[in-house]
Amino acid sequence: MKLWCLHLSAVFLILCGSISFAEIDDLEVEEDTADEDEVKVAKLKTDQKYYIPPMPSGDVFFVESFETDRDLDKSWVQSAAKKDGVDENIAKYDGKWAIEEPIEQPLRGDLGLVLKSKAKHHAISALLHKPYEFIGNPLIVQYEVKFQNGLECGGAYVKLLSKPDAGKLNLKEFNDKTPYTIMFGPDKCGNDAKLHFIFRHKNPVTGVFEEKHAKRPTVNLDKKFTDKQTHLYTLSTKS
Repeated sequence: MKLWCLHLSAVFLILCGSISFAEIDDLEVEEDTADEDEVKVAKLKTDQKYYIPPMPSGDVFFVESFETDRDLDKSWVQSAAKKDGVDENIAKYDGKWAIEEPIEQPLRGDLGLVLKSKAKHHAISALLHKPYEFIGNPLIVQYEVKFQNGLECGGAYVKLLSKPDAGKLNLKEFNDKTPYTIMFGPDKCGNDAKLHFIFRHKNPVTGVFEEKHAKRPTVNLDKKFTDKQTHLYTLSTKS
């Protein structure tokens, strides 16, 4: 089995690159304010932290640090599909995405993939740089999520897709029914906060596709959706 595609399905989040930074200490800024009698000069001293893009090493199948707003159209495909069995007014995947700085910016120049629409379906996908095959090597999936406006109902999970048996992946038609191999990430509706890890595979005996769900974490996840902080999610699997 080979993984070919990464899909994001989410509501009100920011996906960011790894956080690395350099510090510039004792930066002085002079500000001149004209007055009839005098000119006052105010000197401000502050610590500035600047984002430095990560440098991937090892066997990397996909990496995205969202360094410019051009990366959205260059690397990603936004779904234009519709959900089945849903009212026409809310069936479309027409939520808007943007690459921009978060509302609160601790690192200058650190951009993220931001959802811009409320109460909309969002889906966006990208092909892996090369396929991953389950032949003994571990698979590690890692990404950051920040619900900068909090979240009451929605998800910020990723799906990893395998190459279909016939035809090609049409990322513009990606929807909630599109078959996947791995689903991982946070999800919440009302008071039910989850961290999904689902592995979908074909049973070699029956030939029927099955879903294996990991046990729910014992820790309380509620604050991850309401504290408006950046959280790192990591999945590590062995094949």
